[in-house]
Amino acid sequence: MLTPGPFVPLQSVQPSDAAFTCFNGFNCYTPQELQAAYDYPQGLGAPTGAGQTIVLVTAYGAPFAQNDLATFDAVNGLPDPPHFTVLTQQQPVSGTSGSGATYYWEVETDLDVQWAHAMAPGASIVLAVATTDDSGNIAEIEHEVLPKYPGAIVSQSFGADETGAAGDPTLPNTFSPMYLAAILRGGTILASSGDLGASNGTELEAFQVPGMTPSAMAAYPASDPFVLAVGGTMADPYPGGLLTAAGTYGGEQAWSEVDPFTGTPGAGGGAPSQIFSAPPWQRSLHAKQRLEPDVSYNAAENNGVLVVLSCRPNRADNGQTLDPTCVDSSRQGLVSVGGTSAGAPQWAAILALADELRARQHRFPLGLVAPMLYSIASDPRSYARDFHDITSGSNTLDLSAFGLGPSQFGFVAAPGYDLATGLGTPNVANLVGDLARQSNFSSFLDLFRVVVGKTHGRGWHHRFDPSR
Repeated sequence: MLTPGPFVPLQSVQPSDAAFTCFNGFNCYTPQELQAAYDYPQGLGAPTGAGQTIVLVTAYGAPFAQNDLATFDAVNGLPDPPHFTVLTQQQPVSGTSGSGATYYWEVETDLDVQWAHAMAPGASIVLAVATTDDSGNIAEIEHEVLPKYPGAIVSQSFGADETGAAGDPTLPNTFSPMYLAAILRGGTILASSGDLGASNGTELEAFQVPGMTPSAMAAYPASDPFVLAVGGTMADPYPGGLLTAAGTYGGEQAWSEVDPFTGTPGAGGGAPSQIFSAPPWQRSLHAKQRLEPDVSYNAAENNGVLVVLSCRPNRADNGQTLDPTCVDSSRQGLVSVGGTSAGAPQWAAILALADELRARQHRFPLGLVAPMLYSIASDPRSYARDFHDITSGSNTLDLSAFGLGPSQFGFVAAPGYDLATGLGTPNVANLVGDLARQSNFSSFLDLFRVVVGKTHGRGWHHRFDPSR
């Protein structure tokens, strides 16, 4: 999920020696560098996501997504995906509107497509584009697309306040049944946890929403128990970094930073849910509420990920909408992008690698994957082997640019699970091997326990924000 104003990425004061310099002068990671940092499987027989499908749900889309992906692949020496399909919303939803922030969503779309493909180059990519970012249209595109791809891994890089004056607690009535149906067909659902810290930016909302009281705030759909919530990390200070000069994993802390050029803050979303009780796989944490995130991934803008973009924002509209003069893809450039949006599609790719290994063993796809991840983490040996336990930093949003100082809401990273980084970040080669061997039986039991007592219905319309 993109932070407000993420299009002027940060430059590290002392960047990793391995960092790539984008054409806009800022440092960013290539796929090969993050594969090295997180130890993706390499060599003969390594999974690539072959035979799997990743569905990326977005709004507005990107006018040259396929062309941008081809350029991204050429820059990074990647093959084309076996299939790249763009599906746009067919059925209009009455009474819906939208933010009109087409440039924000163009960046989101290109980010999701390019990085899901980069980390699982053998997987087919389906881009599902809603007409606008109104929740009614997001729901409609998922209703149209998800049943067509049973067993797919679905990544969502957007969200809204779970409760409160700026939220809609009825959204689960619309989305949870679709998530459940997808899981029952063998699919896996992911969402990024947000880029505005433990408060989800409620301090900023209080300026605009009368009666709004800032609070710790989980984001939906990441807080849904059917969804794997992906939080954010950033590199430990130099000289370690995420990727050392030797090309190995360095170290990470919880993501919280401020863009030195614009003063825009960013921090990983993470807080207890106010509408979901703890699912069975989180009860060992002695929690009564659903906790997000579940896992994390590099979300820093300071050494973000390389993304190819064709169009630029319309300066007359505060940089939110596409420049109407951009009518071809010849204006491409490479930029650095951060946020938990970068983590969700890459975690989707990781699960595609695991599902390929499971298919080789004639096993069912992962489906509801969270119980398996928490089961792995419950054993100290497998946890140390499969995860990087993040034990420093916090997801406190720095609001000094708005004259508010640090947010009063934030959670500190600590050994084991924490609300800043979840279980931590992956050692991919080890994790996908263990996921390939995990049984689905306990996940089916946990799924049944979660389903009992759920209610279904239709929520009122709400805009999903790619910055959440």
